[in-house]
Amino acid sequence: MSDVDQFTIIIEQLLAGRFVCEFSDKTSHEYLSKETYRQDVDTYLRKIGRRLKATEDRSTYYCAYSSIHANDRRADVRRQFRETINTLEPLCRWLKLVMSALQREASLQPGDIVRQGELLRELEVSQALIDDLSIITRSGLFATKKDAAKDQLNHILNVLVEQGYLVRHSPTSSVYTATGKWGYLYEVLDFVHTHETIGDDEDAREQRELSL
Repeated sequence: MSDVDQFTIIIEQLLAGRFVCEFSDKTSHEYLSKETYRQDVDTYLRKIGRRLKATEDRSTYYCAYSSIHANDRRADVRRQFRETINTLEPLCRWLKLVMSALQREASLQPGDIVRQGELLRELEVSQALIDDLSIITRSGLFATKKDAAKDQLNHILNVLVEQGYLVRHSPTSSVYTATGKWGYLYEVLDFVHTHETIGDDEDAREQRELSL
């Protein structure tokens, strides 16, 4: 693939709100890891009122507004921020469930492998975990009318793939890899924890710095 084609693909990914990391798209991530190419992408985005951003460890890249002074942009940023806040609880519940089921001491990290069969085996021998799974799927991001634990788990994993938090090893695989979007989520959690009492005007300004 030519550099021009790769540039186009990356711009389209970023403008579509996708996060680029080595696990979601290794080729695009390697492209953005080169300073010259990264500057080319950022220069283009700034011409249309966006900019290239990265998580603190520079493992994951995404697109943000370069300015939110326009009313429509401010409204869009606030909307994105509120949507992110609304997904935090179900995502945190899911992380807690995974940690409990797999007896992990740390939260899911980019690059970690998630095996559906392994999770299901642990769920099926613990009524407490099944109850937690049922609560997670009652409303919000993971809402579903499915009753069986197997179907609920499959639904959650599909949503996480759609949201960009997991990638399948193949179209029919039940093995997944956690993407760099988890790192972004943890930065959001740190931000929210630090600014729990911010008001609407202030959170818009803080939002600009975080570039959600």
